[in-house]
Amino acid sequence: MSQPTLTASTLLNRFTTKAKFRHMLVLTKLAELGSMRRASLAVNMTQPAVSQLVSELEKLLETELFFRHARGVEPTEAAKDLLPIAHRVLAALGEGSEAIANRLQHQQGLVRVSASPAAIGGLLSGRLADFAKRFPDTQVVLTEASAIAPLSGITNGTADIICTRQPEVIPKGWQFQACLEDQLIIVCGASHPLAAQVAIKPEALGQAKWLLNRVGSVARDHFETLSQRHDWPLSARCLITMHIPELSREMLLTQDYLAIVPKSVALPWLASSEILELDLGMAAPLKQLGLVYPADPKGKAIKTFADYFTGGKG
Repeated sequence: MSQPTLTASTLLNRFTTKAKFRHMLVLTKLAELGSMRRASLAVNMTQPAVSQLVSELEKLLETELFFRHARGVEPTEAAKDLLPIAHRVLAALGEGSEAIANRLQHQQGLVRVSASPAAIGGLLSGRLADFAKRFPDTQVVLTEASAIAPLSGITNGTADIICTRQPEVIPKGWQFQACLEDQLIIVCGASHPLAAQVAIKPEALGQAKWLLNRVGSVARDHFETLSQRHDWPLSARCLITMHIPELSREMLLTQDYLAIVPKSVALPWLASSEILELDLGMAAPLKQLGLVYPADPKGKAIKTFADYFTGGKG
């Protein structure tokens, strides 16, 4: 008689009734360190205890999770499937522990803030230190918002405030408060040949090399419009496409590249004078930056943060 197929429902039932958080901890540490001995030291358990936990999880899943060899262990494909879930479980535990501890220890409480790269540069940079000084009992947990879905922190319940560009649609029960005007600008490193020129012709821009943002971004769309208008050749494009401000800054500083970026993103760069804005009359307006937060904030920390960064306009 053939064995019954192990279904997702069966596995879910086993996880909810038999799996423990320490199973997830041992799984991640063993995959990271590749050694029973090192993993046991990292989780403060004996080596037999770690081995027992792995055996329990393998029995629960009815599959092998690690290949054993002379140099240690390495995860199987099944373990690789499970690892991202284990990491999310442990991360959620950490966030929950921090939130509960903060509620118990601090009267002001905790606010979870998700911010886009533009909002980080334009709204938060240079102001967080003052906020921490003025409100020492308010704990801020800051994460970077998804470039594709900046409001996802609302839908999945992981953010109390979203610092981002004005959205097309504001979720029910939430409000948007504008804080900063913004526009797309052209920037380069201070050592770029064009940085020293007073009058720059569009043809010279076509002979330069450009860093490109991801397809579908407003910066990429603006570049494509300028490129078609001025007939810039394909050779003007750098074949590295990115949406990571830190790497864009590094390439602007070390190579002769131009880039189109939101001024909000570039503000910290421009303040150092290592990156310069080229005033070419090619800037394009962007939607305002601001805060999306509950229309009726339930926590004092949320209101404190929102009032500080909006100037009490909410």
